[in-house]
Amino acid sequence: MQNPHTASLRSLDVDAEMAYWRSVHAIGRLGHHDFDQYRRLLQMGFEVYLAWPRASEEQLYRALQDSYHRHAPALAVPWDEARWLVRHAWHHAEQAQSLH
Repeated sequence: MQNPHTASLRSLDVDAEMAYWRSVHAIGRLGHHDFDQYRRLLQMGFEVYLAWPRASEEQLYRALQDSYHRHAPALAVPWDEARWLVRHAWHHAEQAQSLH
């Protein structure tokens, strides 16, 4: 994996992504947890995504899982649901970037 202190080759508009996922939650298509739980997971996922610009998806998942387990006592969302959400968030961010 790349050193997280190197310049990122990936970019995303975190505010726009958060707004998108907040709207998905508001219409009931995200899950039953409070949005703050999802926001924390999304933030974690975006940090991993930006910190490791040359990582494969598998490497990103390992970094995400490590981060998730470090923060797990404070998270109500189970790992399988968290992984699903972050995977979709990464793909959504990539699609958004390809449109610009």
